[in-house]
Amino acid sequence: MFSNPFVKSISILALLLGISMLVFNQVQTKWNLGWLSWISLVYYYGLSVIIFLVSASGIKKDNKTFITRVYSSIGIRFVFSLGPLLIYLLFAKTKEMSFIISYLLFYFLFTAFEIYFLVVNLRPDSTQKDV
Repeated sequence: MFSNPFVKSISILALLLGISMLVFNQVQTKWNLGWLSWISLVYYYGLSVIIFLVSASGIKKDNKTFITRVYSSIGIRFVFSLGPLLIYLLFAKTKEMSFIISYLLFYFLFTAFEIYFLVVNLRPDSTQKDV
């Protein structure tokens, strides 16, 4: 599974984010990134890998299938990202702002990374087809 370049890259990103969280907790004392932030990091890592593999499987097929899978993966990611946050906001007795901010930050970082990875890898294919 780690032979895929995306999985290697997203694993490095998750590792760097984990190290950043550890450093952040050691450096400052006002905001504590609790265990929910760690769970959200692992959750987004797994979600990103699964969704990328589903959308990347459409590359082997025609362009319409690929575009449909990419748009579907964006929608699925949004639903699977919004669901746990809504459950937390509705049922948690105390709302930790540090968790909410880290959760949304992970959403944007992992989504941007996946889109960047797709664009960079598809750019050589698009220039070859134009020639």
